[in-house]
Amino acid sequence: MSTQRQHVHRRSITLDGYVRTDGLIEVEAELTDVKTYGFPSEDRGFIDAHEPIHHMHVRVAVNHELEVCEAEAKTLAGPYRICPKANDVFPELIGMKIASGWRHKVRSAIGGRKGCTHITELMGPVATVIMQTYYGEESRRKRDSETGQMDMSDSESYKGLINSCVGYDEDGAVVKTMFPNGVSSSDQTS
Repeated sequence: MSTQRQHVHRRSITLDGYVRTDGLIEVEAELTDVKTYGFPSEDRGFIDAHEPIHHMHVRVAVNHELEVCEAEAKTLAGPYRICPKANDVFPELIGMKIASGWRHKVRSAIGGRKGCTHITELMGPVATVIMQTYYGEESRRKRDSETGQMDMSDSESYKGLINSCVGYDEDGAVVKTMFPNGVSSSDQTS
């Protein structure tokens, strides 16, 4: 790159997926925003370079039907004193199912003037990591320890992935390997 540039902002997002002994799938997510320079803030005084402007931590646990059973948010740093109040609406996610329309439902439940933009934005990646943890754990249980092969033909959850992306193309090699007996049209997503 020939154009000069100055680094002024960093957003860091970390997500970790867990399988709990009680059978729930849990994801913890953390978001931080920092500037490379200090600046005055009416609500917080002077914010030093690399001191978080935003620092949020969320935890969501779901059951095997992907229904939210636990939801917790903490605002460790926000630009305004009122920012932690957004955590109060986070339990509204309890009972919601991670499925089509998830992001819209999340925005309705915890977004807008009652919530936090950054926490609401985190819920898309949280859902993705929940799915990765859920399907990864199912695959691990079904994988042959010697060959690494999986027969997912009895997996209703994996059948829901059919045609969801190029890897799960119903006519592709991955699906033919995972479902050696084929999949019926009722197993496929549109």
